[in-house]
Amino acid sequence: MPSTPFLFKLGLLNLATMTRKHGFETTILDAAAMEWGYPESLRFIIDNHFQYVGITAVTISISHAAKLAALLKEADPGLTILIGGPHLTALPSETMALFPHFDIGVIGEADYAIVELLSALEEKRDPASVGGLILRTADGLKRTRPRPRIENMDALPMPEWNLLPDLARYYCPPVHTIQRIPAALLVASRGCPGKCAFCDRSVFGNVLRAYSAEYTFKMIKDLYDNYGIREIQLRDDNFTAYRNRMLQLCAMLKKEKLDIVWTCAARVDMVNPDILKTMKEAGCWQIWYGVESGSDTILNNIRKHTNTAQIRKSMQITHDAGISPCGFFMLGSPGETIETLEQTVQFALDLPLDEAHFSFMTPFPGSQLYETAGQYGAFDNDWEKLHGWLPVFVPRGLTAQDLETYSKKAFRSFYFRPRVILSYLKKIRSLRHVRIYLSGFLALLEWLLKSKSNKVNF
Repeated sequence: MPSTPFLFKLGLLNLATMTRKHGFETTILDAAAMEWGYPESLRFIIDNHFQYVGITAVTISISHAAKLAALLKEADPGLTILIGGPHLTALPSETMALFPHFDIGVIGEADYAIVELLSALEEKRDPASVGGLILRTADGLKRTRPRPRIENMDALPMPEWNLLPDLARYYCPPVHTIQRIPAALLVASRGCPGKCAFCDRSVFGNVLRAYSAEYTFKMIKDLYDNYGIREIQLRDDNFTAYRNRMLQLCAMLKKEKLDIVWTCAARVDMVNPDILKTMKEAGCWQIWYGVESGSDTILNNIRKHTNTAQIRKSMQITHDAGISPCGFFMLGSPGETIETLEQTVQFALDLPLDEAHFSFMTPFPGSQLYETAGQYGAFDNDWEKLHGWLPVFVPRGLTAQDLETYSKKAFRSFYFRPRVILSYLKKIRSLRHVRIYLSGFLALLEWLLKSKSNKVNF
């Protein structure tokens, strides 16, 4: 298990698998997992004489991607540098205009676009014929025709896991979210039918598409048989949305009797006792739900389309099914008040949750709230701060200090309870777990004791 939790970038792996399948010699450099900085990454790329470098970035990492691109261009001006990922897809023109060392941007799902683009570049054809790009031209930035969403997920090649560094050595989810190691993540669907105001749907959209149960099982079996993986984290936005596919996959896992456990995320309005029973029998031990708030008013404001009564029921039936219920919460939504913050903290304590994650409402590029945040409060649109751990959005009537106070109150009230502390002690299975949990506890304690946080400008 690595000293710091790292999850491999499945989207990047899918693209590398696709380019390799089509005859392009491909290498993945996961600098974060390897604990490499700019010098090591630069040296590796230059020494291996790559012709094209593709970089993926979310909002908080786009400036780091741009710095690497600038260093690469300085070392080898002939390199063609491609940029993709959620941030570029949400803000293509703004990103390309701000960071001139990116040559071409790939917008949205890039599985087929990357192959068409590389083929065009190799054959000296104009890449403007390839859909889903943003290009630099003599007349400025130009977007090519949009690409349709990928409907047949099973037509995509199986991930070639050996393109990544050793899975067991370099990758592991956060220790409190796993029962067994080695563990790996999978995303078996794309898109989400939800319309939550805080969610970026620019890459995969609102139409849900998924690998079949057979394909998903084949990926799991490959990880199990050939890489020793004993736990799978299904990181679909909503694993239970395709109910028939999920039930088919559960049946396959039970039939094959793989010595494997798994976790997933779900919506509170898409589970019932029968489904949870089936999931438990197939090896599911933990489900993360997007609770978000303990106020029905706030849930309505963020277009969650759930309510506190549904949440209470789903958490209880999950607990009763023998599956660990966990909740994501957000503090500082539009319309938030001291009263609703209090309701959310108390709600988290009242629910039979084993884990809770409290972040600040963050207007990510591509979300509805990114466009409308100024109508509801003050928004510090500094891309490097959009990670959920700073109160960059402060609703009218509150202060950043109010949000920080309630963030600390939420973590302190939830985790410093005898029931939760005892549950962590029961999870300890090795000396390494002791070190990791102790390190996490000390970090939490240090954060709670801090009187000041990073400055947020408005």
